[in-house]
Amino acid sequence: MDLVGGVARHLERSLAIPFTIVLLSGVLLITFVFRLLGKNEPQPPYLWEAIPFVSNTYQYLTDMGAFLDRATEALGQNGIIRFKLGLRDVYMVSGAKNVAGLFRPPHITDPNMFHTLLMDKHWDMSKDEIKMFEDDKSGRKRVPNPGTEDTPPSQRHWYNHHQIYAKYLSSARYTEVLANTFYRFLAERLDESQPLHQYATVDLYDFMKVAMAESAVKSMFGTKILELNPDLLKCYWEFDEVAGILVWGLPRFLIPRAYEIRDRLHGMTTKQTAIAYEEFDWDGPEAESDWDPYWGSRFAREIALWLKESGFSVRTASGHTMATLFGLNGNTLPIATWILMELIQDPPLLRRVRQEAQQAFAVDELTGQRRLADVEKLLSMPLIQSVYSEALRMHISFNATREALEDIWIGGYRIAKGSLIQTPTQIAHYEDAVWNADGHPAAEFWAERHLDYTAKTGEDTKPGEARFSINARPTSYFPYGGDHAMCPGRHFAKREIIMAVAIIVVKFDIEFVQWLHYDGSASDRPARNDKKYAGAAGMPPDREMKIRWKRLW
Repeated sequence: MDLVGGVARHLERSLAIPFTIVLLSGVLLITFVFRLLGKNEPQPPYLWEAIPFVSNTYQYLTDMGAFLDRATEALGQNGIIRFKLGLRDVYMVSGAKNVAGLFRPPHITDPNMFHTLLMDKHWDMSKDEIKMFEDDKSGRKRVPNPGTEDTPPSQRHWYNHHQIYAKYLSSARYTEVLANTFYRFLAERLDESQPLHQYATVDLYDFMKVAMAESAVKSMFGTKILELNPDLLKCYWEFDEVAGILVWGLPRFLIPRAYEIRDRLHGMTTKQTAIAYEEFDWDGPEAESDWDPYWGSRFAREIALWLKESGFSVRTASGHTMATLFGLNGNTLPIATWILMELIQDPPLLRRVRQEAQQAFAVDELTGQRRLADVEKLLSMPLIQSVYSEALRMHISFNATREALEDIWIGGYRIAKGSLIQTPTQIAHYEDAVWNADGHPAAEFWAERHLDYTAKTGEDTKPGEARFSINARPTSYFPYGGDHAMCPGRHFAKREIIMAVAIIVVKFDIEFVQWLHYDGSASDRPARNDKKYAGAAGMPPDREMKIRWKRLW
């Protein structure tokens, strides 16, 4: 997942904007200076830029890691800053109180504009169909927003879309089915990849990008999509590199390769969607099944059916599949890999996690094979939960974004209607005042950061036994987003990550060999977050880990 093996090199080639264009843009936008300077009321500090109203936008779109480094320093001094993103006013905030001002009800601070950006830049949805969503002001709740009560149910696109996600992706029943299907595919893939009791040398992240991603795609979208498109995973990981720079709207002539990759991947998902619509028996027994080879999960099938019945095109349905591929793998693959890397670097920690995970496995009396017998027990293990939460804290990077639908006040400043408000996870998640504990600063991975060894009266926990507990408010920890806009796939993602880690550490004897650059040469340091993925989702490791392992069963 090198959202950026090529991004640095790619940006050098495709983002070489002539300096004259930059100057012209500065001249065209400089009039905004007078409007800002003319305000009588105080405004938060403006993030400095070399070329007014140009430099911040350019860096935000092309080097989010460097932009966030500058923003973090500025926010450390004030807690709220402002800048221009193109023609939009953007306010970036940090600190629990200011972040709470962003996570307000959706009729005040609305997350939908970011979703319509994804519809345009990732889904490649037509303008007319995007407008169908934009014209729906009724909201995502069962009761329409005030003033929109007359909206026909068939035109409540946000609500209907949300309901399918809530039922088929977030509910316990379908989350469990989806996760168990993923586990079955991954277990088969692991058995195929390595003979019993034989040592092999493996590049860990490269292996996960194939084995785990393939299993996730099969569980979510069926086997037909990979049969029709043998190069799907290869193309997906190319898209993963450029997904971040596509979102905010750089035109095609500046980043032609990014659009070419998106279009190629979209062509693959369109092929699968068109054939599935045509060949799947909607009146047959599989129409109510939990999984089928054409659509995969019940979630993917129900979304496709709703889009078709609501008048959306195959282009939009296949775009949804493509965007879901990113949501399916963009966080889970890096986080699962990071957890394994931390465990493999620390053999005592690996043994402790293996001991916890083994409690959820048992030998099947009928087949004599070892299997995961108690998923809920696995998911409730305190150390495993702490390691999982710590990996999310350290390696997720995105800017939670809302649009102000009315004038609001944050940090003592008025934020005008129509402005964007953002808060970066990597600022909140690295705040020492919140996370520093027992001499372990926020900037380091500490497996026990989210464990509490203090038993309380009336609880079953015995003195000295660990309980999982995140001692932070939602405004300081939001790896899956905040409030009503939290990722609906987070429950499946947690199961997928923990189940993948568990079967690998229980099934394999693993030894660390060395750190590598992605070109195969030796590295003189361990992996760090690849900051070229900052703001995009999970930040993958910027180094590969070579391991030696043996399958035990």
